[in-house]
Amino acid sequence: MKKTLFTYLFLLVLTSGCINIFDNESIEVLEVKSFQYPSIEWLEVNNPELSLQDILSDSAQFSFDTLQATMPHQRDKVYWLRADFSNLNLSKDEEWVLRTGNFSVNNVYTTHPDSGIQVSKSGNFDAVQYGLENLNWRYHVVSPEELFEGKYVYVKLIEPFFARLIYKRHVAAATYTDFTFISLRSFLESAAYQYRSILFLGGIAFLLVYTFGIYFVYKESLYLLYGIYLIFLLMYLGVKMYPGFSVWMFGSHPVYNHVWNECTQILLNFWYTRFVRKFIDAENLYPKFNQVAKWVEWLLIVFVIAITISIFVQPLSIMPYYLVTAERLFMIVFAVLSNIYVIVNLKDRRGLFIIAGSSVLLAGSVTALVLVDIQYFMIGVVIEILIFAMGLGILMKRREDEKTILSKEMERVKMRALQSQMNPHFIFNSLNSIRSYMIKNETKEASGYLSKFSRLIRQILEYSTEESISLKQELQVLNLYVQIEQLRFRDEFGFDVRVDESIDQELILIPPLIVQPFLENAIWHGLMQKEGAKKIELVIKEEDAYLNITIRDNGIGREEASKSRSGVPKENKSMAIELTNKRLAMLEKASEESPRVHIKDLYHTDGSSAGTEVSFQLPKIIKMTT
Repeated sequence: MKKTLFTYLFLLVLTSGCINIFDNESIEVLEVKSFQYPSIEWLEVNNPELSLQDILSDSAQFSFDTLQATMPHQRDKVYWLRADFSNLNLSKDEEWVLRTGNFSVNNVYTTHPDSGIQVSKSGNFDAVQYGLENLNWRYHVVSPEELFEGKYVYVKLIEPFFARLIYKRHVAAATYTDFTFISLRSFLESAAYQYRSILFLGGIAFLLVYTFGIYFVYKESLYLLYGIYLIFLLMYLGVKMYPGFSVWMFGSHPVYNHVWNECTQILLNFWYTRFVRKFIDAENLYPKFNQVAKWVEWLLIVFVIAITISIFVQPLSIMPYYLVTAERLFMIVFAVLSNIYVIVNLKDRRGLFIIAGSSVLLAGSVTALVLVDIQYFMIGVVIEILIFAMGLGILMKRREDEKTILSKEMERVKMRALQSQMNPHFIFNSLNSIRSYMIKNETKEASGYLSKFSRLIRQILEYSTEESISLKQELQVLNLYVQIEQLRFRDEFGFDVRVDESIDQELILIPPLIVQPFLENAIWHGLMQKEGAKKIELVIKEEDAYLNITIRDNGIGREEASKSRSGVPKENKSMAIELTNKRLAMLEKASEESPRVHIKDLYHTDGSSAGTEVSFQLPKIIKMTT
């Protein structure tokens, strides 16, 4: 007879959307009998350690009062109920099922003719004994012959956490057969709620899968944060809306259910806060809010740890109630102040979505807490999800527009670069690096890279028509070129420029980009394959009528580089050097002295390669001033 109803309940939930197939006559078949209610007397005590033997004493028996109306319980009190079944019309040929409310301590005491006093524990922290859990209530099974004096059952109630009421009809009873039909009828009557709940949780689950799909496509952490928030929303509401699931998951260890309920809602706030920070780009647009929100996130983790420890150490302590209440009040105040701050300092319309979504969610949460009805929270969540979905859609559109703009700019830059004399290998690899940033949704990095690359190409185009430029302009271009190479390799190397103080960089003229090919050679063939610290030194000294230019790197050296040249096509490398040699040859014809180029291999004291040094001279040409 003690057969679990969970299978029946699960099937009813799945078919609740088709509830209209039952006509009124079908429902009436289930109306066999309803619960019956014994008369209740109650006793309030301060000592939770009092045993039933103490309650059965004459002094305690005379202290019981008749329960006339519903009354709130005090969290620091213990309540004993004495239920009189003598006036009920229950068959004594089968067992009875008693419903006594949902309390942390919910003990029913009976007496057996042979074994004496018996206790049935069905509180929130007691392991499930029977397969009778009907979502919202805990039950006890007793035999008619186990009543005290043939008519009494004693109930002990303690609830330090939730706000509970003790009703005039707090104890309900039915025969086991009648209880089965009552449960089935209850589920049929609540089919509309069950159907809404399934649609609601199913919708969140669908949005969760969709959000993670977007994340895996775009690799944007914003969608990952929102997906984690939706996971905790499902974890929290799944058990809240279907407490039978908590019996299924935590029936043998109900203390875990308490930890689950309280900690998931706090972790829900934690991930919601992280999502909000990312959504509105708080780090850049709202730095003060961003800093406060980070501290709030740490505080929420502290709440989770404190509540978990408190529940495991003393489940019946009132401390978890104080901690959870403090966290809820704190988050309400934080949410209100955050919305005000964003309104006052609004930067773009992303803030409007957060204000709208947070306000609706906050209203639903507070209403659900005050009216003790989770459906208001469900309404708030639905509206909030719709608002955030719109915001995420607009944000995705903006990102796609940014990519389109960057792509068009890349095409323009590519056309300019093809007209210049820069090494095409460098040009196309730089463009590929920008495209790599875009694929990884690192649009800010791509934009910064593209900005520097565009500026370099513009300067090259500008200087390509000039016979000479100032040394200062040359060094600016070289610095920009090296910065781009550093960004492209994502492995920054040092670049040290030293110029004699006696040299006036604005008056000294040199051929444009005469040094760049040697820097490129040092980076690609000296540093690219080197492990550890990497650096290049550019030294410019004045010697009589010449400028001595030295490029020194601590790379792998020419001998090792010649063994592993795979990074750059040979024709591209020779093209850069060939163009430079031609330009130096032209300078030789224009000058009385030929520019001398020397390449020197550097070694450590142990004979290992210490890099390469390239040096050459340029005639010192001074710009004419008027």
